[in-house]
Amino acid sequence: MSPKPQRYRGAWLLLAMLLAVAAFVTAPLQTENARQTPFNPHEDLGFVSRQPPEVTAPTGILNTIYKTARPAALRIEVRSAGVFVPFVEGVGTGFFISPEGQVLTAYHVVERVRGDLVGVDADDNEYALELLAFDAYLDVALLQAEVDEPVAYLPLNNDTVPVGSEIVAIGNSRGDFLEARAGQVTRLGVEAARADFASGTIELTAALAPGDSGGPVLNERGEVIGVVSYISFMPGTEGGFVPPFLRDLGLLPDFASYAVPVARSGDLFGRLQAGDQRDVPVIGFSLYEDYVPRADNRNLGPLAGPVVYRVQPASPAEAAGLRSLQEQVVRNDIDTIVGRRIVADVIVAVNNERTRNFNELLTSVRNKRIGETVTLQVQRGNETIFLELELGAKAEVFR
Repeated sequence: MSPKPQRYRGAWLLLAMLLAVAAFVTAPLQTENARQTPFNPHEDLGFVSRQPPEVTAPTGILNTIYKTARPAALRIEVRSAGVFVPFVEGVGTGFFISPEGQVLTAYHVVERVRGDLVGVDADDNEYALELLAFDAYLDVALLQAEVDEPVAYLPLNNDTVPVGSEIVAIGNSRGDFLEARAGQVTRLGVEAARADFASGTIELTAALAPGDSGGPVLNERGEVIGVVSYISFMPGTEGGFVPPFLRDLGLLPDFASYAVPVARSGDLFGRLQAGDQRDVPVIGFSLYEDYVPRADNRNLGPLAGPVVYRVQPASPAEAAGLRSLQEQVVRNDIDTIVGRRIVADVIVAVNNERTRNFNELLTSVRNKRIGETVTLQVQRGNETIFLELELGAKAEVFR
């Protein structure tokens, strides 16, 4: 989306903030366009609390760093036309990285936007934002703000970040406006447990939440070490079951937040500056749920796998013949309705590689290339069919 270049200064900002949704929440349906909302918590186990911990305020040097950096941070709003004033559909965070108005944020904050992208700084100045470049897998985007004069900006770190380092992030969760979230670096180069999140991320203790996505994570020198990307309620569990007593004993953390590392001298920054738009491959459907035969009273077939909910129109999935979930009426011999049943496609393998759940399917697909032809093994009731399709680019399939 390329908003009309202009600088906004809105007297209605406070009213819009009161009326609007303060932050996106995780949608009930997962799609291959996994970051369809500006923040996606991991939610793999039911017994773990879904509320992030309370925010820790910075003190000492971190508080000074926050106050110095705040003028360069932005509240990013997705706005659509309202009856009297524009309606704020969702909120994320970003920050200036040059006096000319270049902005970094998380890609999932700005993808598939159906409205205007507007950045609001600490002085309530508003800037139209335009997407220049992105890396969908690493979840980082470069924007250009329409500025009339040089703006405050943040330097990017080029050094290794020591584990245990004190950090402060700036974000807009919980209805806040460019507020601080203090924490520590706990792990480096984390391999994400889910395929729809980038590996090599920085793990933090900062109590981040929806609305903080895309915000800067700063070290004690005031340099940006990463861009806020996602949170996990089960860090280090790789999506597996963890006995509750282990958490009761305090042996495993309940929560962690993650940031994608950025460095001005790094490959990612260079590709963004060159205007690269790196997308990820997709099949083209949204998920209903994972089907587990022995734990499900519906008969969707003998094998476990992700259930196709909705096939995206004009997608590779539709062209190959994948079907959206249907609810069928069941009648008896005298044509009386006696119930209903679900009829759905379950994807059980890609190129003969078993996909027992959505995460395994994502892992398989993300390891392939856009335009690559794959064969899906699909369970349609007790029937097994094989569908060939050419993987599409996420931004094109999920427009």
